Amino acid sequence: MIKKIKKMFKNSFAKNIAIIASGAAGAQIINTILSPVITRIYTPEEYGIFTVFTSLLGMIVIIGSLRYEWGIPISKNNSKAINLLVLSLLILLAFTGILTIVLIVWADDILRIIDSEIILKYIYFLPVGVLFAGLYNIFMQWALRQKDYRSISKTKINQSLVQNLLKIIFGILHLGPVGLIMGGVLGQGSGTITLASPVIKEWKNVLKVVNKKNLLEALKRYIKFPLYSAPSQLLNTAGLQLPVLLLAAMYGSATSGYYALAHTIVNIPMVLIGGAVADVFYGEAATIGRTNPKALKNLLKKLFKKLVYLGLIPLVLLILTGPELFSLVFGDHWYEAGVFSRIISFLVFSRFIFTPFGRVFSVFEKQSSELILDCLRLILVLGVFTFAHINNLNSYLTIGLYTCSMCLIYLITFCFVNKIINDEIKETK
Repeated sequence: MIKKIKKMFKNSFAKNIAIIASGAAGAQIINTILSPVITRIYTPEEYGIFTVFTSLLGMIVIIGSLRYEWGIPISKNNSKAINLLVLSLLILLAFTGILTIVLIVWADDILRIIDSEIILKYIYFLPVGVLFAGLYNIFMQWALRQKDYRSISKTKINQSLVQNLLKIIFGILHLGPVGLIMGGVLGQGSGTITLASPVIKEWKNVLKVVNKKNLLEALKRYIKFPLYSAPSQLLNTAGLQLPVLLLAAMYGSATSGYYALAHTIVNIPMVLIGGAVADVFYGEAATIGRTNPKALKNLLKKLFKKLVYLGLIPLVLLILTGPELFSLVFGDHWYEAGVFSRIISFLVFSRFIFTPFGRVFSVFEKQSSELILDCLRLILVLGVFTFAHINNLNSYLTIGLYTCSMCLIYLITFCFVNKIINDEIKETK
């Protein structure tokens, strides 16, 4: 196994993964060192409130710029990419303004509908979070287009450092959930200047190619992203974030806090390697996908096998030592999070080995298929929690059923990805 893992770093693709993964590794090292401090400052209930907030933020930011930014890496030339970048920024600013007005007028009613009144005091941090996270996402797509993986890597470390330090400082000041939320929101936007600086330095040249005609052309050319990718990603993220909201509603904020910490820690391999693989795979797929789908197919096969080998290590470790490990590292009152970690380790393993290849839907503009799959995902999530509520299942069984349903969806998605590439190979021949 060790020999196979070493082979991953012998080509440029793997080196690019290693560059981004090194930033994610640095970020996770910071998280690992400082998380035990944070979990001893904040209670599971406070952590639960924070996770409900971040779950809502994670869903809303998906549609902040209507996913137009995903077209930046695959634009034919830099002129078109720049217009798409500016279009994404304009949409994000408009969306943030509309969201602010909606929350001022209807915040109480909206939170009551989704049974999340516990974050009413903190709801006005949402527009700020959407703006900061949206800006980072847009300029990261530009960095991917330029293959500026080193800058992306640096920003991952900056985000982790800022987030964790602010959470600790605000926790010492006894700000409670506000400290967690402010640390998360402010940290999310850190690193944006680093990614945006190449565009800012060339702002005069940027303005020369940006005009109403080009913006409208970009709006029409990449209309599939807001029509299919944005709702698809919203449904996808809802499938991931809704459990936090539903667990808080069904079992209390402490349970959602246990689940959130378990998910965060178990998800480290996905953040550390899976995210880097997905970003670099998208960059490479955007380059060779249309012209040489057979090469893309070979790349997918090799990468999938290596991800399976890597994913087995944390899976086995958590199954054997989850509860004891969490108690030792985070404190005795987080034992339940360790129990949850055993269950969701199977979910994260499936996500780790399958989801990096989901970018194929965007590369070949098959967003409608992705939307169907994400609709199915959301239906399964809602079905699981409805079944659990009706039958008064405990939190362990509920999370177990959710894990099984998500593993099934990831497998189906992977099959669709292979079908899309196989169809492209046939058309090329």
